[in-house]
Amino acid sequence: MLSLRVNAFLKILLSVINIIIPIIVGPYIIRVLNKESYDTFTKATVEAQLFIALATTGVYTYGIRTISKIRTDREAIQKAYTELFLLGFAMNVIFALLYLAYIRFINNHEGEVIYMILMLQFAGSAVGVEWMNEALEDYRFIMIKASVVKAAYVAAIFIFVRGDNLPAYGLIVSAVYIVENVLSFIYVTKKFGVKIKGLRLGRHLRPLLLVFLITNISLLYAQADKLMLGLLISDHAVAVYNIPHYITTSVYNVVISIIVVSVARLCALLHSNNRREYLLLHNELVRSFYMIFIPLLVFIFVGAADIIAIYAAGKYDESVLPLRIFTVAVFLNAIVYIERECALYLHEREKAIIACNLAGGLFNLAANAVLYFTGLFRPDTAVATLAASFLIVTILLRLSVRRIDRRIDAIPRRALAYFLFSLPLFALKRAVTLFIARPFPRLITLAAVGGMVYLLLLLVSNDRIFINNLRVTLEKIGELKNKT
Repeated sequence: MLSLRVNAFLKILLSVINIIIPIIVGPYIIRVLNKESYDTFTKATVEAQLFIALATTGVYTYGIRTISKIRTDREAIQKAYTELFLLGFAMNVIFALLYLAYIRFINNHEGEVIYMILMLQFAGSAVGVEWMNEALEDYRFIMIKASVVKAAYVAAIFIFVRGDNLPAYGLIVSAVYIVENVLSFIYVTKKFGVKIKGLRLGRHLRPLLLVFLITNISLLYAQADKLMLGLLISDHAVAVYNIPHYITTSVYNVVISIIVVSVARLCALLHSNNRREYLLLHNELVRSFYMIFIPLLVFIFVGAADIIAIYAAGKYDESVLPLRIFTVAVFLNAIVYIERECALYLHEREKAIIACNLAGGLFNLAANAVLYFTGLFRPDTAVATLAASFLIVTILLRLSVRRIDRRIDAIPRRALAYFLFSLPLFALKRAVTLFIARPFPRLITLAAVGGMVYLLLLLVSNDRIFINNLRVTLEKIGELKNKT
């Protein structure tokens, strides 16, 4: 098993790849597809992903926790893997049929071929077993597989998508998703095999139902916003909302990797009754997360206009305000994730999670409905209600976590310092704008200068997390030099 630092590095590197590739492909697709085709694809993708998420996220989350507890017992792993795979397969069949009914009787784009093309992705999600690799911290395989598949994806996009060819783009996206999941299925099954005799699927039903509710209640948030915008407003409104949502969550997914790769380790520490080590690791991870995440969010807020101009090729300037509001929403969402996945879920407080998430989700739906009937429902107001919903959930979850252990951090005091150290970006943006007119070089310059100022402030303030990580990095570089 690789060290936690190496796993975190591989997970972050994978997340960076997942950002870089859309940065390369996304603007190209926006340019070659006409606006109506891109709006249609965005809405169709949102709807397909909603049903796939309903089919997969429960088994994914439950699988990581279950396998993490037994990862030293090969026979138990083999049995649990077979049981959870069969349950996941059945879930995908059910939700594929529900999706088919949705696009036939409810969706307002009945008959468009892109919906049937995206439905092919259920073939990939049905054999999705990446939760096994996550639980066993096999990030080396995940990294190699994803890099090869993503490279093939980029090549296919530039070779086969020439002009406004929406079906070709949909087929490539679906094929890549299927191939990536099939490769993981082959790898895991070959490594552990399956155990048909003595299966007890029923033992997983109750805990899996709880996890299903926990993970899928979250769909009442951004996914519900997109669905309501598409059904009640227009396809274009979904795209205006989705672009900033994608940008902020992509950055979030990179940095939250610090936490994600540690969930299995945190679970193992609690399971072995090593509470002191759990608290130490948890709080260190949370502080490291905010040290990186807060300045990135401030940078996105400050450079929102340039980011949208670069990514959306001038077609979606309405996304600037939603992007700025999303920086607040995704920050609150990060707190929710930390409190839910690293504290309450590991302490098996599923009912508290369900109650808190349901309260926020219902508030979001109700607020959207009020906005719609008052004529104020737009992408920017939808993001604002989303942020308010996350704030409600954050407060409720914090109260629940404090009942477990007040020493479990959600927002350390040092987070305020990281925010203050990021504020020079506002002045730097004004200064850079005086000398650089074009969005891309202006954004790069702001990132470089702002990053140096932020690192200098961390160094001057003698930030413990930063100093420790810098020392370890320098030691690793020194060891590498000595070896060569």
